[in-house]
Amino acid sequence: MTDISTASPPTAERGRTGPGTAPRRLRLTSPAGWTTIVTTAALLIHTTLTAGVFLDIRYVLAALRTTGASGISPSETFAHRPFFYRWTIHALDSVTGGTDAVREALMRSAGLALCAAAGLLLHHALRRRMPGRDALLVAGLTALTLAFAPVIDYLQPEWFALVLAAVAVAAALGVRDRSRAVALAALPLALAVLMKYSTAGTAAMALLVVFAVDRARGLLLAAATAVGTGALFAFSAWSGSRELQWLRDMPYINAHALGNGPVVLPDLLLRTVYYLGDRTALTPVLALLPGALLLFAATLAARRQRVEAALVTLLLVVLGLAVVVYQGNWFAYHGESLPVVAAALTGLAIGRWYGAHGRPPLCLTVLALLYGVLAPLLAFVRADVDTAALAGLAWAAALLAGAADLLRARADRPGAAADLPGAKAEAPGARGRRVPVALPVLALVACLAATVWPTSGVRIVEGNIVTTNAELTEQARSAEAAARQVDAELPPGAPVLYLTFGQQAYYIGRPTACRYPFPTFVNVPRQLTEVPSLESTRENVRCITQEHPAAYAVYQPSWLSLGVIDPRIAADIRRTYACPAPRGRQLVVCRARR
Repeated sequence: MTDISTASPPTAERGRTGPGTAPRRLRLTSPAGWTTIVTTAALLIHTTLTAGVFLDIRYVLAALRTTGASGISPSETFAHRPFFYRWTIHALDSVTGGTDAVREALMRSAGLALCAAAGLLLHHALRRRMPGRDALLVAGLTALTLAFAPVIDYLQPEWFALVLAAVAVAAALGVRDRSRAVALAALPLALAVLMKYSTAGTAAMALLVVFAVDRARGLLLAAATAVGTGALFAFSAWSGSRELQWLRDMPYINAHALGNGPVVLPDLLLRTVYYLGDRTALTPVLALLPGALLLFAATLAARRQRVEAALVTLLLVVLGLAVVVYQGNWFAYHGESLPVVAAALTGLAIGRWYGAHGRPPLCLTVLALLYGVLAPLLAFVRADVDTAALAGLAWAAALLAGAADLLRARADRPGAAADLPGAKAEAPGARGRRVPVALPVLALVACLAATVWPTSGVRIVEGNIVTTNAELTEQARSAEAAARQVDAELPPGAPVLYLTFGQQAYYIGRPTACRYPFPTFVNVPRQLTEVPSLESTRENVRCITQEHPAAYAVYQPSWLSLGVIDPRIAADIRRTYACPAPRGRQLVVCRARR
């Protein structure tokens, strides 16, 4: 925050904690250090090999693969994601090979490499502005939060935006020359905005962090990012013939977006509280935020600094929630920035607490470990959990844990309570009770890794754990089996028209000649009366009713219900294709009427 010097500290002072206190670093060669490294690596390998990717990512991959097989560029393929995100996923996919499971593991491995690169760059930048231990904790926990992101978050536009935002913060704060720093940071921050447009909120959070540290750099970076975003957006509009059309039409198919209906403030606030509860149950590190803020503020010397730290943290949370509220779908991955803020602040608080007292905040550390153990157990009471109330209790417990650590610090320093904020001297007796920094890191790793277990929730909606990791894997197996059944009914290599969701097409893998591989604009309730008049909808329908339609269509009744969509479009589909009764099957093969 504002107490972070904008000048590079002398080499002799890096890692020092104050008068009479020995430097405290993460000793990675100690038993605790090796235990933390091995445990973290094992958990990351486990999730890389077993988690796969979420169905939204399979949707995009299927769109790019099925149209690419017909020669359609990612620039011209509708995948419900903007130009730069489509090309990012295409680039990752193009360096993989093998079965679907192997390709997903390779994509997750590439994601880990991006997390590590962002963490290393951030660490290099922060070392110029804070002790090495603090820089390593902040950068490392930021990278690990992204690496351990739940499968519903991993590789989503919001996830890539956070990686890019971390790189931008590293460039803005790590390069000595101000002009070069701003120029280097503007590109990744502009790309962060263009991952999904709503990810402008993530870029704003990065700008706020830079501004809190260096006012001039923050303002210059905001201006440079605005220019860079405009230039890159113009390039995407020029490169893709329908990019502007899709940007204009997509809001019409999101009936829940803020502004598409009357705003009832009490209901909106209540839904936001429930969302925070669901997100905390999904990533329990978020519950540590109040305690981490209390401990961090307690290490600041001036009241102005403590107030500013609280305001900056509050603004970061508000920005993270504003993105969720604006989109109105309350999907978990829309709030991926919130646990990253919580983890980074917790790392900073622990580092500074070591600097002030020579040991970790024991109560908050134990609580982090407890949250990591308890979160995967929620699946056993999945339908009866009031996550809003539970999250409120968890946040309150973190605040109490922080207060307990403060009281312990006062008890160890009799008569020194008045100078606790900003204290530099080590507490008497702390030398005899040294706790390696790696141990609180290990507790935080356990908290972050609460997302990887089979019983951990993936989709949590208003307190109900809808889907766990194990169930998500089983759903993918079921979709794959249904796809194999369909593939056996089709002639070898025959292209198809997909009337399915993307995950089903992902496993079928047949080429399609339609730039709208899945009829997203067609599959909307008839109540959205403006959608049928959109150019994108008309193009969707033309793909289905063209003069020479594909000889075969794959139809998923549970996703595209002809009784729910616009009756005229449903009639067009029935006139073009003859589909058998599902008889309990997920997918059926339809034949074109000649």
